[in-house]
Amino acid sequence: MYALVDCNNFFVSCERTLDSSLEDRPVVVLSNNDGCVVSRSKEAKDLGIPMAAPAFKYKDLFKEYDVKVLSAKFELYNFKSQQVIDIAKSYVMDHEVYSIDELFLDLTGFKYIDIFTYCLEIRNTIKSQANIPVSIGVAPTKTLCKVANRIVKQYPEKFEGVYILDTPDKIEKALKWLDIGDVWGIGRKLSMKMQDHGVYKAWDLLQKPEMWVRKVMGIHGVRMINELKGIRQLDLDTPSPKKSIAVTRSFMEMLANKEDLRERVETFGMYCSEKLRKQNTCCKMITVFVQTNRFRKDLPEYKNAVTQILPNPTNSSILMGKVVNELFENIYREGFYYKRAGVIVNDFVPESERQINLFEEDTQNQHLPAMKAMDALNKKFGKDKVRLGSMSGNNTFGRAKLSPEYEAFLKNNILPEANFRFH
Repeated sequence: MYALVDCNNFFVSCERTLDSSLEDRPVVVLSNNDGCVVSRSKEAKDLGIPMAAPAFKYKDLFKEYDVKVLSAKFELYNFKSQQVIDIAKSYVMDHEVYSIDELFLDLTGFKYIDIFTYCLEIRNTIKSQANIPVSIGVAPTKTLCKVANRIVKQYPEKFEGVYILDTPDKIEKALKWLDIGDVWGIGRKLSMKMQDHGVYKAWDLLQKPEMWVRKVMGIHGVRMINELKGIRQLDLDTPSPKKSIAVTRSFMEMLANKEDLRERVETFGMYCSEKLRKQNTCCKMITVFVQTNRFRKDLPEYKNAVTQILPNPTNSSILMGKVVNELFENIYREGFYYKRAGVIVNDFVPESERQINLFEEDTQNQHLPAMKAMDALNKKFGKDKVRLGSMSGNNTFGRAKLSPEYEAFLKNNILPEANFRFH
């Protein structure tokens, strides 16, 4: 059996750990640059506020119903996520972190333990120690765990936050209740195609011949059917090494000044080099791109990207900054208002296995002591406390609705760097 631990309205729940007055009132958390709604409390959902709603379109509704609108606190969410993961994984031998607010636990071999009571203990421990409410769905497969978890969240009053799909009758009843569009792995387009063929519920999909499923969905569909039948097809995965690292941002305000844009792009390059050092790798390829606002038809449009292959792999912020600056100079054009930019690094090699070009000077090792010292100080005293002179130290996310209390919280608490992307 597997168990899926899913944090309820995670970002909002994290906010409530800082401010208890947010309990039982509508709360929404906004995305980068305070653009769209990325998390809603139950009270906000009941008001009809959809996920990914543009904040500016709902500001009248926010005001009418006194909805608390908050900027995303990425550092806090990562911190609370690590707390939940550490607590949950201590109860099992194997686990898989699926996202910032979800992880699977392997309950295989728990034959002489009451799984419901055990999962209830996990849930209560997370609530008492991390103050985050979670729902736990238990089933023979990961796909059925998703179904069980949806049932818990749909009918919280019927369960104590834990639901187990452990019999054929329970599974059949659940699949006859679940809409085909809510099956894990079926998107909106495929859902519409299914409905055109009379497949409205998950159970309807099981009634289709395997040849039809293979034709419409490929081998992925066959695996999905087996998972829904309780036949395990998806094992727990270990995180695979990253094949690329990207730091990209949309700016709150369009940038027309060349030096302002240059500073942002160089800062993105520094962040890429920090991530490379964190996983003890070097990159051999760097890409820089810039882009104007494609939604502003009244302004001239421009976008461009350029890539450079390095003679020697590097993770030095100094070398990275020089290359990024050269690439930026190649693609920057005067007279445009830039809305988005980014740096992408690819083609990784382990730091200890760098192959040096005999005809190019290698200064990577000269920078290592300074880079290690900078990383150590930033880990101890907080992000960007020690940085290169070309970096302003300003946050790359526009978050206008951060409270003074949270700013004070960050100064007094060194939170770990996010392990998850938030955009």
